[in-house]
Amino acid sequence: MNQQFKTVMFTGDSITDCDRARPIGDGFGRMGGSYVSRIFVDTWADFPTHNIRYLNSAISGNTTKMLLDRFDEDVLAYRPDYVFMMIGVNDAWRHFDGSKFSQILIYPEESGKNMEKMILKTLETGAVPVIISPYFLDNNHEDPMRKMVDAINVEYKALAEKYNIGYIDVQAVFDEYLKTGSCYILSGDRVHPKSVGISIIARTIYNHPDFRVILHD
Repeated sequence: MNQQFKTVMFTGDSITDCDRARPIGDGFGRMGGSYVSRIFVDTWADFPTHNIRYLNSAISGNTTKMLLDRFDEDVLAYRPDYVFMMIGVNDAWRHFDGSKFSQILIYPEESGKNMEKMILKTLETGAVPVIISPYFLDNNHEDPMRKMVDAINVEYKALAEKYNIGYIDVQAVFDEYLKTGSCYILSGDRVHPKSVGISIIARTIYNHPDFRVILHD
């Protein structure tokens, strides 16, 4: 009996990219070293007869505007059934990393507008969009970059409610971890995750109801 496969696309920036294959991460040895690879492996371990094809189209350094500009070609052209988007931290980081004088800066409201356009594009194809929150590994909510990432997530949460789509709050999970654990176990720069951080992101997504429904559908 033929098995109907579901295509699950992950896209975003360096947190998702992690040296994935070009032009697309697809299959064993091609997913890169991010949380996507962990989810890929865990699915095979837990559901050896599963019917999911995972794809990774993330590009390091992408902002929401960059992802929006390539969304049709690099995401929707693969006809995914589900699109998981983890994007936005670079919108904030460009304000603080010394490159702000050479780039057009993106503010949280524009991040939200860019995300909304990607949500609408995805819905128009009949696919299911899911937002994965960007994060910043600092429990000081007055830190300027943390405040900007929080503002982006406020925009994203409102969009998830508006369109009744999934929102996976990775920031909240990391905040809980940081009540007792050190951010330096998770990341060297408070953004790019080390192995423990990768594991937490993967588990958060893999165990989330908006993802589990795919595994059991």
